[in-house]
Amino acid sequence: MVTRIYKETHFDASHRLMHYVGKCSRLHGHRWSVEVWIDGTPDEKTQILIDYNIIKNIINVYDHQVILNKEDPMAEVLSKFQTPVLTNGDPTSELLAVDIRDRLNTFCRENKMNARVAKIRVWESDGCYAEVLAE
Repeated sequence: MVTRIYKETHFDASHRLMHYVGKCSRLHGHRWSVEVWIDGTPDEKTQILIDYNIIKNIINVYDHQVILNKEDPMAEVLSKFQTPVLTNGDPTSELLAVDIRDRLNTFCRENKMNARVAKIRVWESDGCYAEVLAE
């Protein structure tokens, strides 16, 4: 039997879209919301699929951070003051959804959990989200 759990969490972070033409090319911040649906088989002993706090902790790597494309020249300058979170491409809500999904799936695989992200939504603002479904 497959079980599905849901977790919603939030983080505050700034980003900029280096390859975007418009105001989002400037460093700015959001209160991001993340919704995650995880499918799998709960642990036989605990009957837990994955601890909700683990999901939150994995996503919290972004909290109160500056998220930049690893090729952004701003990343090198900022690194003198703090370590930014670097992404393989501009840190759009679409890219963050894939990145968070991959982090969660990697954790589950490395910890031998029979669980994987079925769906994830990353809300950049009210009314604007990117959604990624399981492959």
